[in-house]
Amino acid sequence: MRNPNAYLALGGALTISVLLVVMVWLIIEQNMAEQYVAPVSEIEPEKPAASSVGKLAGNQGDHLNTTTTDVKSSSNAQSSPGTKPTPSPQQSATDDHRFAVRLYQENAENGDSDAQYKLGLLYLTGNGALQDFAEAAKWIKLSAEQGYGLAQYELGLIYRTGYGLAVDQVQSYVWLNLAAAAGVQEAVTVRDEVMRSLSTKQLAQAQKISREWLAARPKPKTMNNGSDQAEPEALSAPTHNAASYAAALPLHDRQ
Repeated sequence: MRNPNAYLALGGALTISVLLVVMVWLIIEQNMAEQYVAPVSEIEPEKPAASSVGKLAGNQGDHLNTTTTDVKSSSNAQSSPGTKPTPSPQQSATDDHRFAVRLYQENAENGDSDAQYKLGLLYLTGNGALQDFAEAAKWIKLSAEQGYGLAQYELGLIYRTGYGLAVDQVQSYVWLNLAAAAGVQEAVTVRDEVMRSLSTKQLAQAQKISREWLAARPKPKTMNNGSDQAEPEALSAPTHNAASYAAALPLHDRQ
């Protein structure tokens, strides 16, 4: 009779051998999986995507750098004390006009008859200042009262037309007469036109006022009197005559 323990021992040995083989196989398979290198065909499709992402990131970086540079340049241009933006021609012209008004305003307030006359013209014509007939008449009258011949001529035209002051033909004749005496040739023609609209009594009154004004005040400034206060070359004649004076006024106000 055979020994049953021998069969049991053989079966156990076989079982153990199988388990060892299985464990060895599993270990080898695991090591091979860790050392596995993907084929080139599996890696290459991913390269364009990575490249596109890189290019996109690079483009965004360049855009940010360019924008930052532009902002810095603009900021530096505005903040640099020695750098000023180049003004446009229109802005330069406006600034020049404003500068002229400020310059004349200061001198006019200090009693400069020439500055008073020029400031009055700016307001009268609206060239370089907001047109304001009352303001124009104010400065031109101040200049005329100091004996400035061109201002007297303008004041005579203002009294004749009523722009800035009430129409007064007697006062118009007075100031045109004084301007003519100061050497303003254009005033002679206009004065004679105004004279034809006056009565004999009004004419006598206007001439009397003119004589009294001359007697009470210093000699009017003439166009070429050779004195230190002679008129500048640019003001050797009125800036406009009676016709051009009317042309400078609004169309609906011309007579």
